[in-house]
Amino acid sequence: MSDETAFVGDVHGNLNALRGLMDVLATSGRPHMVFLGDYINKGPQSAEVMEELVAISGSGRATLLAGNHEEALLEAFDSQDLMTFLKMGGAMTIRSYVGAKVGPDVLGDFRASFPPEHLDALRLMPQTWESDEVIARHVPPEAFTQKFRISAHAPVGSVPKIGHDSAQLDTGCGTEAGRLTALLWPRLDYIQVDARGEVVPR
Repeated sequence: MSDETAFVGDVHGNLNALRGLMDVLATSGRPHMVFLGDYINKGPQSAEVMEELVAISGSGRATLLAGNHEEALLEAFDSQDLMTFLKMGGAMTIRSYVGAKVGPDVLGDFRASFPPEHLDALRLMPQTWESDEVIARHVPPEAFTQKFRISAHAPVGSVPKIGHDSAQLDTGCGTEAGRLTALLWPRLDYIQVDARGEVVPR
C-alpha cells in the first residue's frame, strides 16, 4: 500500500472511466483514495458506479465525500419531490436504477429500486476530509486555511487546475469529451483517463 493519497474528481455515472482509473491506481501502489463527490447523474451508469464505490469504501480503501448531486438525491427522497433532482440530470440516474420501464409513479419506482446500502452510504458521507496538510471538500474549502485545498464541483476544462495552495479536479467526467482525474498527494502529480477508461497521455 502506498503512502500517497489519490483525490478523485467528479465521476458522474461513467463506470468505464472509474474502472480505468482504478486500474491505473492499482499499478501505482494502491494509494488510499478520497472521492470528492458527484458520483451520479449525467452519465448512464450511476447505479453501477455507486455499487463499485460502496464496495471500495466498505473495504477501507477509499473515503467517499458527499457532492451536491448526492445531496439533491437525498433531498428528493426526503421531500418526495424530484423536480430539483431532475433539473440536475437525475433522469439518467433514475433510468440506471429502475431500467427502461419507468412507470407513472417515477419516485415510487426509483425508491423501490434503490438499494438500502446505497442509501445508507449516501447518508453517511462526510463533507470534508482533512490531514495535517490537506483539506478536501466537494466545493472549494474556505481560503483562509493554511492547508492545501482540494475540490471538484466546478468544471475547469480538460486538465486539473493545480496551484501552490489549491487544486480543482472536475475535468468533465460524465460527458463524451470529459476526463476523470486523480491528484496524487504529496507529489502533486495527476493521472487521467478518458470517457472509455483509457489513460490520457501527457
